Amino acid sequence: MTKKRTIDPSAVDSLAQNVFHVLPLIKKRLLHMDLVQREHGIPLSHVQVLAMLQDMGTMSVSEISRRLGIAKPNITPLVDRLYEAGYVDRQHDEHDRRVVNIVLLPAGEEKLSAIRATISRQIMAQIEDLSHSEFRELTESIASAVRILSSL
Repeated sequence: MTKKRTIDPSAVDSLAQNVFHVLPLIKKRLLHMDLVQREHGIPLSHVQVLAMLQDMGTMSVSEISRRLGIAKPNITPLVDRLYEAGYVDRQHDEHDRRVVNIVLLPAGEEKLSAIRATISRQIMAQIEDLSHSEFRELTESIASAVRILSSL
């Protein structure tokens, strides 16, 4: 039987405090999604679905729901809007016709590419004053956070 590791409660409190600090800083200093939404006419949740489909490939609505932590009834209208915009398509699973898979279309890839370019420009403007080592540390820290949080 695997024994759970004991973690110092003060370390957990410190992590929680840092999470509270980092989220607004990312939104304020790096990622201005309100500007992205205005420029591209697409909310963050839609961008997340497009990016996930690009990274993971074809996915069912249930899988998208589970990975984003959003209830399936809330994902369906989101996918409907992406479908109506021509960014994704629906395909029935060849093994189970009840399962509908969502596929990223070329128009969705183009939209995502344009959004990523906008975000890159925003980040570039914000990090101009960072040293090379600070930039490397920030990049590595965020990559580590993504890797660790994705495994939870």
